[in-house]
Amino acid sequence: MTSAQEIQREADALSDQLITWRRGIHRRPEIGLYLPQTAAFVETALRQMGLEPSRTGGEGVTGVTAVIKGGRPGPVVLLRADMDALPLQEKNELPYRSQTPGTAHMCGHDTHTAMLLGAASILATHAEELCGSVKLMFQPGEEGYNGAARMIEDGLLENPRVDAAIAMHCLTGSAWKTGTILCAIDGKAKASSDTFHIMVIGKGTHGATPELGTDVIYMLSHIAEGLYAIRSRELSSFIPAILSVCQIHAGSVDNILPESGVLSGTFRTFDEKTQALIRRRIVEISEAAASAFGGKAEVQFGESLRPTLNDRAVSDSVFSYVRELCGEDLTAVIGPVMGAEDFSEVAHKVPSVYLDVSFGSAEEGYPYAVHSPYCVFNEQALPRGAACYAYCAMRWLEEHCD
Repeated sequence: MTSAQEIQREADALSDQLITWRRGIHRRPEIGLYLPQTAAFVETALRQMGLEPSRTGGEGVTGVTAVIKGGRPGPVVLLRADMDALPLQEKNELPYRSQTPGTAHMCGHDTHTAMLLGAASILATHAEELCGSVKLMFQPGEEGYNGAARMIEDGLLENPRVDAAIAMHCLTGSAWKTGTILCAIDGKAKASSDTFHIMVIGKGTHGATPELGTDVIYMLSHIAEGLYAIRSRELSSFIPAILSVCQIHAGSVDNILPESGVLSGTFRTFDEKTQALIRRRIVEISEAAASAFGGKAEVQFGESLRPTLNDRAVSDSVFSYVRELCGEDLTAVIGPVMGAEDFSEVAHKVPSVYLDVSFGSAEEGYPYAVHSPYCVFNEQALPRGAACYAYCAMRWLEEHCD
């Protein structure tokens, strides 16, 4: 099998192409499940490598997949990159800045797509060496649309059936220098994600005569206090979880108590039982607090994401390959992150590992984290990510060859 050093040299030789791909995607960002320009861009690049891309995700979902078949029969490993941007105005004066107002790749999915295209190019060159196949997953709708689930529903993990999966995400504004690859080896990579929206209905009245109404603002304050007690009084201190009330809206006049109000927020954890408990308690606390003061609460939940949990066997193997590629100085163990990922849908179905790659530390002059309108990515990390995707796939297939 080709050595780690040779794979890195091949990735380094693709550096200009990786930057061109990344900047092309960065200039024309798209949001959501339907990314016609980005999907077409990826398909064109894959066809130029001699691959045959196809659409996966169903109607209105522009997921792109392709299979690199090895020269010998064996298992299938999936490599995933997300392609969608954020509804955010970029505030950088770069020559390749977003040309779409209010839309920008400030989470770095353009870097993910470029890295996976680079890996595809390397793997296509070494296809005859592969023992098994590599399935490429270019996903839309990661930012709140659960595009991964839609691709899975449309057969992503079948034909050929996927045996393991690897995903990577860029990291900026951290303590790790450019090109460092990080792995959560204890299993907890990204948290679950749930949003809640609570409508409280009471009876409006003049602020001078509160006894004639039912005060929804008073109810909302008690609901918020009760929800925060879930973390502090109902969960063990050893269970990682967070609940945040992020919006409270009620009233529009200084001297009138409103007849309705809303409270919304999010909660995160790494345990599906805890996730179910918090969801149940939000309903019970909201309804009970509103009822206690003469009102009514109606609770709605947004789409839920499971936690992204690294399979121990896969993560141990893949992280050992990463160390072969990068050395000890450019690898690190990362702890649980409360951000969420819909790669959890893949990880729930097949053994998976989620890695992070540093695109610049604060010390190196990259102080802004992803989702900041000022975030800038050090493109020197692109060859490292491409090599990591390719080498880890090759090594995993080789070790699991029938």
